[in-house]
Amino acid sequence: MPFGAISYGVKPGHEDEIAGIFSAGSFQRASSPTLRDPSGAVVGRLLATGLFIQDTDMVRVIQFEGNGAAIARHMGSQPGVHRAEQQIAPYLAEARDTGTVEGFSAHFSRATMRPVQQHVRRDDVATAMLALRWPVVPDAAPEIGGALAATPPISADDGPVLATAAFVRDRTLVRIYQYEGELAAALDHITGWAGRAVEWERLRPYVVGPMVALPAPMRCISQLSVLNLPAAARGA
Repeated sequence: MPFGAISYGVKPGHEDEIAGIFSAGSFQRASSPTLRDPSGAVVGRLLATGLFIQDTDMVRVIQFEGNGAAIARHMGSQPGVHRAEQQIAPYLAEARDTGTVEGFSAHFSRATMRPVQQHVRRDDVATAMLALRWPVVPDAAPEIGGALAATPPISADDGPVLATAAFVRDRTLVRIYQYEGELAAALDHITGWAGRAVEWERLRPYVVGPMVALPAPMRCISQLSVLNLPAAARGA
């Protein structure tokens, strides 16, 4: 059950406006989690999504099964996605053409973050995600991946965190923690994790700016797990 992530550069100071666009009462979600190829054959399924924002970075995280290449085509065909793209345009750092499926797919490809770490402890899908963000030196994705790989991930231990993933694009590292239960309990578990100090020592050479081992979580604008959907809508 791999994860993927795409990043958006946004103008600072507009978190509330962007959150309103993607709120449950405004955003029209995808009609189905099922991924299909151009012939209509089923090639995968969306399992969970989360949208996070902090300062000038907005990141959409997607957990899926099957052919990840079908995600851009699937999302680009959704009316709600196109409406949201039009609404967030004034808040983006750079304009882009996402008015067609082809344009959306091209942007999706350019904005895809590089995965540098992933671990899933359990085959079912946890119900929530949280995201932490660090500014990092450019062109260090392989080194960051190596630093994270050198320490067994928190998701390998017993506790509420069931999966972890890390992504790099340009000067930004985003770490995803998928968990079950309450956010406060997950944060307490991450804070008290025995391997955190060792992992931070290996990661710290690539972090720029304030040296914060555990930054404030990114604001979660929206998220959805297939476990939260009625059985008939899960696409299984």
